[in-house]
Amino acid sequence: MKLVSALAPLLTAACVSIYTPIHDARRTDDIFRDIRPGMTEAQVAQMIGRPDETMFFPLSGHDSWSYQYYDTWGYMAEFSVTFGTDHLVYSKYSRRITDGGDHGGSK
Repeated sequence: MKLVSALAPLLTAACVSIYTPIHDARRTDDIFRDIRPGMTEAQVAQMIGRPDETMFFPLSGHDSWSYQYYDTWGYMAEFSVTFGTDHLVYSKYSRRITDGGDHGGSK
């Protein structure tokens, strides 16, 4: 029980940090729209900064970079860009991760 009590604050902090977007003026729907297939990792990093999270897919050899931000309508969203084995943009997508509008809470 003592172990659970000791770990609870750490686990809570970890959960909160997952859903806390970094407020960066470069993170907008418009700038994400400008990310195009064939761009290099350096070009993407220059446009929108370093990612919040990265994930490597060993079977395909692709890397994915994820960014959290507030979209044009105030919803918390995630933008993800995937790079191929040549380190060029292969694909991208954006999705809302809250039901939004209030900058912080689920409804």
